[in-house]
Amino acid sequence: MVECDIRLSADGQLVLSHDPHVTDAKGKHWEVAKTLYSELASLDLGAGQGVPTLKELVSWALTAPCAIMADMKCEGDGVEERVAKELEPLPPILKLVPGAGAESRLSFRAADGDLPLSLSLDASDGEELLMNFDLIRLLDSIDTQAVTWQYPLLTSKTVSALKSRGFAVYAWTVDDMAIARKLIDDGVDGIISNCVDELTELE
Repeated sequence: MVECDIRLSADGQLVLSHDPHVTDAKGKHWEVAKTLYSELASLDLGAGQGVPTLKELVSWALTAPCAIMADMKCEGDGVEERVAKELEPLPPILKLVPGAGAESRLSFRAADGDLPLSLSLDASDGEELLMNFDLIRLLDSIDTQAVTWQYPLLTSKTVSALKSRGFAVYAWTVDDMAIARKLIDDGVDGIISNCVDELTELE
């Protein structure tokens, strides 16, 4: 599975960028939301390639084949319908959309009721929720097929509880292979990492 982050260029194109800005090979920063797609595409980000689009990734994934986890860094104004449309060629088993807020998830369901969604939580948000709700009540409130949680939230207890409810469980962002091994042993379904080569060796 390839994890990517969806943002909008200045002219409204669905592009892939983790951060609000990208840095070209000369060290110049380009703010994604304020830069036209044609400029983003023509940049050299260090390997002679510019910022890709979601459409390009889907085209590649269809030939691989490979699943796509399309993490939302934008929402509203019809972007959900557009993302659902771009992902439409992939079967449900080969796509997952985390990162969308409650209203955004409603828009995704209206656009494509079969599109798998994932509830994202970072450690601070998750710890606050667990302070105010017990784990059972938190699990009862989840309205997605999967969860994408920052790894400190995923103890053996929480993973077991999530799996018992039928949720797919994904951890982010894990670059320590000892932590990755424990998460695998605890039964997570996937790990988001910057160290893919090392992670592959654990399989």
